[in-house]
Amino acid sequence: MTDPVPKLSTPWALTQVAGSAGERFDVWDGRTVATPWPAAYGGDLSVGALAAAVRSAAEGQLPHSMQIAFLRPGDRDRPLSYVVERVRDGFRYANRSVRLLQDGTEIAAAAVLLRAPRPGEAPTADLSARDGLPDPDSLPTAAEAIATRGPLSPDVDDPAQLDAYWSGGRALDTRHIDPPLYGETVPPRATNRVWVRFTGDAPAQLALLATPEGRIALVAYIADDTILEPAAAALGHGWLAPGMFSTTVQQSLWFHADFDPADWLLFSQRLVSATGDHVVCQGDLVTRDGALVATVVQEGIVRVRR
Repeated sequence: MTDPVPKLSTPWALTQVAGSAGERFDVWDGRTVATPWPAAYGGDLSVGALAAAVRSAAEGQLPHSMQIAFLRPGDRDRPLSYVVERVRDGFRYANRSVRLLQDGTEIAAAAVLLRAPRPGEAPTADLSARDGLPDPDSLPTAAEAIATRGPLSPDVDDPAQLDAYWSGGRALDTRHIDPPLYGETVPPRATNRVWVRFTGDAPAQLALLATPEGRIALVAYIADDTILEPAAAALGHGWLAPGMFSTTVQQSLWFHADFDPADWLLFSQRLVSATGDHVVCQGDLVTRDGALVATVVQEGIVRVRR
């Protein structure tokens, strides 16, 4: 069945309500996609911020990096506005500040650096992603992993909505190399490795992924999905642990190389630091051939409420 509100392309599809070429500020209206929890998905907000920045930049300038601070929870069911400031326009580089507002209240703020690639340039990082790792098609799907997680304790809330979201509601096929966090507990570890690919095939999604800026948006969409898992796993907890709470405080993204959006990416993550419940995780997104696509650093809060 066709998704009436397709992932990725929905937060990218903004409507301009103020501003024009030559003005310092633009304003765009957009929306996010429903989640099993009341707050908007951070990856949707990142995609929208990138879309607003790209629309204000010169042709050929693409996002090279973004830092986004999540200031307040966004309501998944209400529209939001993106206020873009043209901070600087250079020959190859441009800087954009993007404020995300709902009902006049700022919920996130992003700084986006865009650049026009030089003809013939290519990234040089090679992480040899597949060395010694299982092929993604040999690993259980999310639905298969959920089906074999075993019984849950009576303290766990009904996981049906989360299970459906993990199994197919994200438009992501995620295959864990390390034990997945779909239950209450995992063997403690401070790293996490998943193969992931996008499964959306709506016309708007395919049209967006045919563009370099759309593939950059896909990286931002993926980057917020599992990046805090090393922090939860370090505590020995899965996402269904009673009282589990996690949220993103700030995220930094660097976009290094283009990739085939129909193929798998390896998302290797590690817990860098934990101070109380404040955590920092880092991850690399790498193609099966070893090309480094993106680097992610995310600050968040991960704890079990007693």
